[in-house]
Amino acid sequence: MKELLLPVCIVVLFIACNSRPDTSPVTNHNIDSALAVKTKIPGEPDATRMLIGVFEGVLPCADCQGIKTELTLYQDVANADNNSYILKETYLGVNTGDTTFTSKGKWDILKGIKADKEAAVFFLNYDRPDESKYYLKEDEATIVMLDKEQKRIQSTLNYTLKKK
Repeated sequence: MKELLLPVCIVVLFIACNSRPDTSPVTNHNIDSALAVKTKIPGEPDATRMLIGVFEGVLPCADCQGIKTELTLYQDVANADNNSYILKETYLGVNTGDTTFTSKGKWDILKGIKADKEAAVFFLNYDRPDESKYYLKEDEATIVMLDKEQKRIQSTLNYTLKKK
């Protein structure tokens, strides 16, 4: 028995020393997507959320110099009902100094407006109609604020947000 144990230990030791860890780069092709969606790393953003984009610009304001606006859109890859946004609005040049308001909520995408049946519109706060906002997606880098009836605002002022 002792005579057999030594050669087996040598073979096991040889195999263990010659096996290499997998150093191939991690790609989307070799990740188990179901595991990736369910896995949450403490301190990291929610693994089910994907950043769609951060759009920013200065929108018109009736009683200030402008509203510096930053809209961050996240898409939930597992459940579209959980798409979320963060809207940061800074009122510039008010008497008390620049004032920032941050709001969060849900968003969805609508297909078509009266002027363009193929248009894509980001619909913020679909679950709170009194707080709804609409942004027309002009291209991958530009969205334009619409009025409450989902129409373009007729003005010479700038209602455009650009992707950061």
